[in-house]
Amino acid sequence: MGYQLIQQEQATKTGVTAPSVVTPGGAPATVSRGRGRDIFTDSVSKFALVGVLVLLWIVFSVVNPAVFATVANLQTILSVQATTGLVALAVVVPMVAGHFDLSTGFQLGLAQSLGAVLVIKNGWPPLLAIVVVIAVGIVIGIINGQLVTRLGLPSFTTTLGTGMLVLGLTELLTNNQVITGPAPAWFLDLGRERVAGVPLPFLYLFVAAVLLFILLELTVWGRRSYAVGANPIAAKLSGINADRQVRQSFTIAGFLCAVAGCISLMSLGGSSPVIGLGSLLPAFAAAFLGATAFRPGRYNVAGTVVAVYVIGVGITGLNQLGAAVFIQDVFNGAALLVAVIISTVARRRRTA
Repeated sequence: MGYQLIQQEQATKTGVTAPSVVTPGGAPATVSRGRGRDIFTDSVSKFALVGVLVLLWIVFSVVNPAVFATVANLQTILSVQATTGLVALAVVVPMVAGHFDLSTGFQLGLAQSLGAVLVIKNGWPPLLAIVVVIAVGIVIGIINGQLVTRLGLPSFTTTLGTGMLVLGLTELLTNNQVITGPAPAWFLDLGRERVAGVPLPFLYLFVAAVLLFILLELTVWGRRSYAVGANPIAAKLSGINADRQVRQSFTIAGFLCAVAGCISLMSLGGSSPVIGLGSLLPAFAAAFLGATAFRPGRYNVAGTVVAVYVIGVGITGLNQLGAAVFIQDVFNGAALLVAVIISTVARRRRTA
C-alpha cells in the first residue's frame, strides 16, 4: 500500500486542513520526525558536558598557548584534580541512595593529616600507615551510616556535624599546622610518577571510577541503591533493605575519602589541616554537574569525572590568565548553582 494522505476526524471537525502523512508501516511521518528530534535533543543533553570540556580547552589554548596548551600543563591538571575526583565519587555514592555526605571534604583532610603524622612525624612504615588511614575512613563512614539509619537523623545536618568533628580532630592531631618533612622516596613516587606520560594519581582515579561504575551500573547492589534513592518506601515494599544500602553507601564514601587523602599525601609530600574546606564545594559541584551528562537527571560516575575536569580546566585556565583569587570560589559556586538547576530540571523531565 503506497503513501496515503488522511484527514484526522478531529482536524475535520475543527477545520484544520493540514494533512499528516502515513508511511507504509502505518505510522505518521510527523511521529518519526518528532522521535528524531527527541533523539537529537537527548544526545546533545547527554554529551554537552564533554563538549564544554573540549571548548574550554580550545579557548584557553588559543588565548594562552605558551602556558596552557602544553603537555606539562595537561599532566598537572590530570594529577591535581584526581584527588578532587575521588572525593566527588565519594559524594556521589550516598547521593545515589538519596543522601548527602557533607563530611567528605573533612574526611579527606583527616586522612591526609593522619597519614602525614604517622609517616613523616612518627616514621611509621607507609603501608601500615595507609592501612590505618583507610580503616579510620571506613569507621567514619560506618558512623555516618549508623546515625542516619539507626537514629533516623537527616543526612545533611548529621554529616555536617560529623564533618566539623573530624575537622576539629584534624586540627588537634596536627596542632593546626602544615606537616612537611622527609618520607620514603618510593612512597612519594607513588603520587608523582607517570606511566606512559600519564600521572599515577589520574590512573588511580580512573581505576576507582571504573570499579564504581561497574558497582553502580552493572550490579544488583547498584540498581538497589538507585531504587532506594528514587523512592525509599517503594524500595522497601519491593524487599530491598534500604537502610543497609544507605549504610554501605556511607562506608564506601569513607573509604574513597581515605584513599584520596593517601594519594594527596603522596603527591604533595605533606599535609594541611584545612585542605578539606577547599575540596568540599568542588566535589559537590562536580557531582551535580555530572548529573547533567550521559544520564541526565541521574547521578553517575562518568559524568562526575568529566565535571571534575571541566571545573579544573576552567579554574586553571583563569588562574593562568591572572584572574583574582576569589574567581575560584565564584567559578565553583556558579558551577554548583547551574548544575543543580539543570540536573533538577532533567530529573523532573525523566520522571514526568
